[in-house]
Amino acid sequence: MKDTLLFSIKIMLFGIILPFRIWQFSKEKLMSKADTKSITSLLDEDYIATSWFDWMIDAIIFIMYPIGLLIVIMVAIFGIDILYKKFIFLLLASIVLYFITLIISFARELGGSFMLLHLNVKKIRNLLENNESESN
Repeated sequence: MKDTLLFSIKIMLFGIILPFRIWQFSKEKLMSKADTKSITSLLDEDYIATSWFDWMIDAIIFIMYPIGLLIVIMVAIFGIDILYKKFIFLLLASIVLYFITLIISFARELGGSFMLLHLNVKKIRNLLENNESESN
């Protein structure tokens, strides 16, 4: 019971750093292909738009975090002099920065799931058509 409780707490606390981990994964993926001369070579032949969308999402996440943090820091330093207004803005900006990464990443994963579902349905349909043609 104790181990389960500790494991549950670890999972919930991991959610705090999850957007940063998503940013790190996007950064590593982009850095691994940064020396590629042509964007076209990165695209999948069958799913050009989906693979482009995946790369675009990684680029947005990679760029969004540093720019968002820079804006939050600039407001903290040069922002409104009324302390509670500055605090509320920083809190809201941090919340938006936290959740926008999760939402964008979730949208990408959902798109990938639909693509895999489409591939499996296409494969099943081809198998059924092959079985029908063999039985005739």
